[in-house]
Amino acid sequence: MMNKQEEDLPDPLRDRPFNPWREPKTEKAQAIVRDVVNQLQDYEVQFQLRQRKRRKADQETFEATISALVCDLIHHHLTASGNGVFITRSHVQLGQVGRYKPRAFSKTLPDILNRLSSPELAFLEQKMGHKGFFGPAKKTTIRAGGSLIMQVQEHGITLDDLKRSDNEEVIHLKRTKDGYWDEASLIDYEDTPTTTLYREQMGKINSWLEQADLEFDESCQDEDCPVDVTGRRLHRVFTRGRFDRGGRLFGGFWLGLKKTQRRKGLLINGEEAVELDFSQMGPRIIYGLCGRRLPMDDAYMIPGFEAYRPGIKKVMNSMFFVEAPLTRMPRGVRKEFEDNHSIAEVTNAIESAHPAIKQTFYTGIGHEVQFIESQILVDILLSLIDQDTTALPIHDAILVPASRKEISKKIMLSIFSRHAGVKGLIKEDV
Repeated sequence: MMNKQEEDLPDPLRDRPFNPWREPKTEKAQAIVRDVVNQLQDYEVQFQLRQRKRRKADQETFEATISALVCDLIHHHLTASGNGVFITRSHVQLGQVGRYKPRAFSKTLPDILNRLSSPELAFLEQKMGHKGFFGPAKKTTIRAGGSLIMQVQEHGITLDDLKRSDNEEVIHLKRTKDGYWDEASLIDYEDTPTTTLYREQMGKINSWLEQADLEFDESCQDEDCPVDVTGRRLHRVFTRGRFDRGGRLFGGFWLGLKKTQRRKGLLINGEEAVELDFSQMGPRIIYGLCGRRLPMDDAYMIPGFEAYRPGIKKVMNSMFFVEAPLTRMPRGVRKEFEDNHSIAEVTNAIESAHPAIKQTFYTGIGHEVQFIESQILVDILLSLIDQDTTALPIHDAILVPASRKEISKKIMLSIFSRHAGVKGLIKEDV
């Protein structure tokens, strides 16, 4: 798999960021939001916090902010993910504009947080953050207060009563990283026929997934951390400020599951989910780009290092992503080799085994290959939808119902060959 660094699985004990795109899905969830809005407005009148009625646009923003806060705090309460949700109160951040900004992020957010956390309302608990003048900085965190928890219990609210907004941007563009530890922030962009097409494709995929029959066996989940099978909305993340780099799909709840959990606990249409994985996807695509054929069955079985395939795979993929020769083992890879194996020895062996693509190492071609991978996966998902088959993407693999395994393989291989110009190889993860 072409991946510079494996994605870290979420820690259920770690606070997560506030999700401003959460909305009520059912009437009983909407009723809670309306009640909180009404109580907060009565509170403002009682304590003379406003001199005049809000303008129509301001009132809509006010209600949208409360709705997002209420729904995301309910979600946090039901999923028990960490001690709280961290949220910004920065007027600089809240005043920013752009396609990624949710309506809930307005400069009135801090006031709304303060009022909802007042003893009279107690809809949320707020722990104020601080700057790191005399130690590490701390972000403001919030969690459901007693009044909101009581409403959740009285109305019998579950995760099925919540949803993600259709207004959330699903095509993300990140700038080029400035150093290893840089997370590369999102950047705004003007729409083109290409971005419009990508958004339409994601709309079709997300609409299909929204209606899909997905279940998860509670006995397979981590203790006190329910799996939210309603978290299905995907988005594509393009990198390096270009729409022909990156493009992977993120956001589905199954991406945060351990492989054993997906295998044992996930059901699609009431069937066991089978994971179909493209083997050696990156190297095969690069051979196709170079107009050559892979000379061996396994690109990662390097002469002299046959016993160290996992380490070879990670080093080789790093060689595709970086733009200068490696001078040390990539992070976390040292343990895959013997102490006397040097990075120069390993990279030289890889280059010797792949002379036909040697010129692609240290060129950053991995970002382009990752884009091709993402195009292949999107086309596979769309083709399977046309075949009335639900598939869940995992970067360069898919999860499908067991009964749809063979038709899925056929479609995967056909689309891979069309994009890459070479034959693909699929393995079934067990």
